[in-house]
Amino acid sequence: MRNPYPILLQAMLLLLFIGPIWLWAQNQTPSGYLILHTQDTLYGKVSPIKESGFGGRRFYKKIKITTTQGKRKQYPRQKVVAFEIDGVFYESFYLRQATSSVLNFSLDNPNYIVDPVRGEQHFLKCIHRGALSHYKLEWLEQGNSTLWSMSLLKKAGEPTFIRADQGLFGLKRKALLTYFSDCSKIQTALQERQLKQVAQVVDFYNTHCGV
Repeated sequence: MRNPYPILLQAMLLLLFIGPIWLWAQNQTPSGYLILHTQDTLYGKVSPIKESGFGGRRFYKKIKITTTQGKRKQYPRQKVVAFEIDGVFYESFYLRQATSSVLNFSLDNPNYIVDPVRGEQHFLKCIHRGALSHYKLEWLEQGNSTLWSMSLLKKAGEPTFIRADQGLFGLKRKALLTYFSDCSKIQTALQERQLKQVAQVVDFYNTHCGV
């Protein structure tokens, strides 16, 4: 009868050899990517926010990336059209408020127009894409490390976003009723308070209106 121990020992040695290589390969998997306006895509660790140091937490003027080859690069925000961090996708939009002649946002104004000429660039966090897409606009207030956000909704093919929420006060129902004038079903659902969260609004529109 053949002795199995040498074979078993060889298998154990092989696992000991392969294990560290497999772990190294796992660590080399890119955590994100960056897309330039030239349509070039760079893979690696993307850093849009300075987390600490002088001046506190803030957005970098240039988006930084450490590529999978270990090279550190940085690009002006205007040259970046999108990036992804750990599976979360951010897309560049130039926005201005519909009734405002200035670029500074007023939280009371729910209407945002995509305007590459007069708008201010924002990288919106993509939550859902569809006939009605859901994004989040994030910002940092001076002297505060908290990353604040608001939900913005956009119909496919239209140049206007609508702010959907108002923090702890829930949905901006009046603004949404006007925005969804193309679909009486969702207007009724909003008036009867069947929809209480932004995700519910998005799902309802894409199911009953955007088909």
